[in-house]
Amino acid sequence: MPPSIHPIDLIRTLKSKQLTPAIVFLTSRRSCDNAVKAFTHGPQTISPKRQEAIARLIDQWTLTYPSIQNHPFRECVIQCGVAAHHAGHLPSWKIVIEELMRKGALDAVFATTTLAAGVDFPARTVIITQSNIRKSHGFVDLTVGEVQQIAGRAGRRSKDKVGFAIITPSPYIDLVGLAEKLTGCPEPLRSQFEISYSMVLNLLKAYPQDHIQTILDKSFAQFQLNAKAEALQTKIDALENSLSSYAPRPCVDWIHQWHSFQQAVFDTTKRLRPHGASSPEIAARIPYLTPGQVVSMSKRRVVVLRLYYTRGNNTPMITAMRFDGTIAQYPVRAIKKIINATVPIPTGKYEKGAAPAQSQALPKKLQPLAPQIPAITLDINPYLMETLTPDMFHTLGEHFPCPMCPSQKPCGVEFTTAYADRTQLHHHVNSIQQLQTGLWRTFQKRMNVLQHLGYLTSTYELTDAGEWARYIRINPSLLVTELIRTEVLKSMDPPILAGVMASIAFDDDRPAVFPRIRQELAERFIHVRRLAHSLEAYEELPLLRADVAALPERWIGDPTMTWADLCRMTSMAEGDIYRLLARNIEYLSQIRFLSATHPDLAAVATQAIQIMQREVLEELP
Repeated sequence: MPPSIHPIDLIRTLKSKQLTPAIVFLTSRRSCDNAVKAFTHGPQTISPKRQEAIARLIDQWTLTYPSIQNHPFRECVIQCGVAAHHAGHLPSWKIVIEELMRKGALDAVFATTTLAAGVDFPARTVIITQSNIRKSHGFVDLTVGEVQQIAGRAGRRSKDKVGFAIITPSPYIDLVGLAEKLTGCPEPLRSQFEISYSMVLNLLKAYPQDHIQTILDKSFAQFQLNAKAEALQTKIDALENSLSSYAPRPCVDWIHQWHSFQQAVFDTTKRLRPHGASSPEIAARIPYLTPGQVVSMSKRRVVVLRLYYTRGNNTPMITAMRFDGTIAQYPVRAIKKIINATVPIPTGKYEKGAAPAQSQALPKKLQPLAPQIPAITLDINPYLMETLTPDMFHTLGEHFPCPMCPSQKPCGVEFTTAYADRTQLHHHVNSIQQLQTGLWRTFQKRMNVLQHLGYLTSTYELTDAGEWARYIRINPSLLVTELIRTEVLKSMDPPILAGVMASIAFDDDRPAVFPRIRQELAERFIHVRRLAHSLEAYEELPLLRADVAALPERWIGDPTMTWADLCRMTSMAEGDIYRLLARNIEYLSQIRFLSATHPDLAAVATQAIQIMQREVLEELP
């Protein structure tokens, strides 16, 4: 596979083929910025006429968004006609880049896959340079929907007759997988509907409970749950047909009867067996467990190296070699079959996970034999009746008809399969019941929690606390309402309140450096964490990073601080800082609406919002 194409060479080639403007999708924010910076060190420039046009458009937008006046990529965009677009940039800058692209002023935009959906941002050509994307839990392959969203940006309406989606080679791209996803069927839609505590309060305020259940049953989420239930019903029908195919027995429920008898035999045998003695089933295996014997476990075949007994309870165990050459220990009871094959085993000390040097070639000899080794015709699980002594036979015969039943042998042969089918049938029936009532049961659980905490009465009517708590519609709503109800937020000044709410609003687990947290905020944060952990059983906890809280605290605590000064206090990208503070304003706005019930707290929240909305945060609503 050839190396990745240099950005300058890529755009030069596209321009020569009249395939610009283009959107080049890259793997990360840094790669997008580095691609644009590469043009500042190369000869790639555009004509003076185009430079003047781009500069004029940017100047016009600067009147609306003053924050873009000193943007580090401003001159590069003007001189080279290329730009970067990702979540690390300010929304105002991204709006300007989008407008420049719509007007055809740019040759290319280097972007992450976040640009693929939700933005009207077409181009003549899109360049796909990746087959995976980095998320919070690592790199994952692009889905069919994501690949088709990216390709869907190719072609401008009323400007291009054809749009081009080009996959460029690189060492880390799956060309075959991408080609299949370009024409494959998108993944099925999955409902993101969740029942929050504020939803429960608002629905109980507006509707009676039986009406609420009807509303939930009509949701898309319940529709999808019902579809899963229908698929399980098909499996249930097949299992019922399988169970009805067994010949009639004297017992009405022969599966339950035989299971009870089998358990009674086991309990009686265990009680009468001397301490440390093996059961008859295990004892039947032991004579065959010589070194080199191939045996079958539940999921793999192994070669026995030695047989030994554990200290204390005298449990029979084997040291065995897997076919990949690793060594492991297994209890003898885990053996399912004795295989009609033996392998010469070199002598030596075998330790868990490793084999002696002289055995390193053994796995290569075993691999070709694995699918061909036949199972021996030895029955290592004889019928339970063969293990019964006359005394046990008499004792168990008083409680079960099985010892004298003519169907005893068919029951012993067919029980394992029938019992597995019966167990699976019951499991599917229970699953269908849970799916069909899943949303309603979740709603009831939320109601019980709210009743326990005092937001609902015993008849599930809203209390005074429930009346104002229903206006808190942010996530996690229960934590915020409890912070208000228990007066943890009482007497906080605007910087401290904004810091606490920012720690709740923050949901990005990327590592970043923040200012040192001040003592007063740290002391308040102890109470917030304590309350959050008390609610852990009812609601998923936010990250609650105390260092994040220091950022809005400094921004509000010092009204003379500039946006550039704030950005220098942290390693976060300014786009991430903007989103954090904007979301913080949203969370504070929820508290501001409680002026009727919590006037002092609402006044502090209002003051915090007013101080926070300056410079960049004042440009966009």
